[in-house]
Amino acid sequence: MPVSLPTGTLVAMKGSSRIELARGRARSAKTAIGVLTAVVFGVAFVGAKVHAPGHTKGKAKSLGAPSSFERAVKRSIAQGGQIAPAVQPPPVSSSTS
Repeated sequence: MPVSLPTGTLVAMKGSSRIELARGRARSAKTAIGVLTAVVFGVAFVGAKVHAPGHTKGKAKSLGAPSSFERAVKRSIAQGGQIAPAVQPPPVSSSTS
């Protein structure tokens, strides 16, 4: 006597039980999530390396003083004058009564 299955019922494949089929689907879903996570992490890692603010984009050049400052220093050395003492405020005095 043939048995009719209701619509939407899963048919077991070659003796597999519903539990084994569910475990297989769960295993493939876990694998897909793991692969997707690894891909997203890899893309984020590469993006962070490329766009990091500390990433050197060109050759480093030495920092130097502006040429106008260097000229002023050379001019003052060539003059050979003395350094004037620092200007100080007048001493405070109090009166006696």
